[in-house]
Amino acid sequence: MKKQNNFTDIYSYFILKKNINERMMKKIFSLLRVDTTFMTTSFNRMIDVNIILKKYIKKYFSKKIVVCDFAVSSGQSTLELFFDLNKDKIKELYGFDKKINITIYQVGKFIFLYSSKDELLMVEYNKNCLRYRYFFLLKLVEKILPNLFNKIYLFDIINIKLKKTKLLIPNLDEIKELKFFEQDIFNIDKKYFNFFDVVRVSNLLNYSYFSETKLKKAIANLKKITKENSIILVNRTPNNTKKNTASFFIKKKGKFKLIEDINGGSEIKELML
Repeated sequence: MKKQNNFTDIYSYFILKKNINERMMKKIFSLLRVDTTFMTTSFNRMIDVNIILKKYIKKYFSKKIVVCDFAVSSGQSTLELFFDLNKDKIKELYGFDKKINITIYQVGKFIFLYSSKDELLMVEYNKNCLRYRYFFLLKLVEKILPNLFNKIYLFDIINIKLKKTKLLIPNLDEIKELKFFEQDIFNIDKKYFNFFDVVRVSNLLNYSYFSETKLKKAIANLKKITKENSIILVNRTPNNTKKNTASFFIKKKGKFKLIEDINGGSEIKELML
């Protein structure tokens, strides 16, 4: 079998607080699969659409705004969004993703990475990724392992290294305007209804990821969390380039109205309208 990439660097980084660079960031977050999508990080890949979004914020808002960024992955693109926009106009910027909080277990040469809902993200043995080679077996034991780990850890039968952390780049909490929470775009907490002035959804709502039924449900939730006259950006970064296909919308009388397309616009533009 061909040797696959491993995520020992994730463990080392989060445990030992090592410095991280762009190459390692790409390596780490390209390995983590979330349902049918991939968590990836590439620096400044959305600067083109962020500049246009900044233009619309200046045009439509005179007061400080509350912004939402969906599918934040490592938080790198959210951090860039904060600085690309006029940060003096941002009251709060919320970063949402389905999986932010994780637990890392190390047992000998095994490393297991779990979401906060005990969903197995990856397994590594002796620097070899097992996530795909033994997918069905891992899914079978997915719910069993956390209970086993916790019992063994409680009674200290064998030495297990355990670390609860976040799949976010460090020091984001030092920026008081940034707030990161686990939220599923298909099942959003009601406390966020009619909450946001601006919403960006990047590299998430695509036909290659979700069915039309699921996409319509996500769009219905976007309508619930946005205020009247809010601005919504839906974009995709093909092949992780810096040339985004994007559509900008404004919410009028409870409906989304298209205000601009970039590079042909979003593939779900018609559903949004």
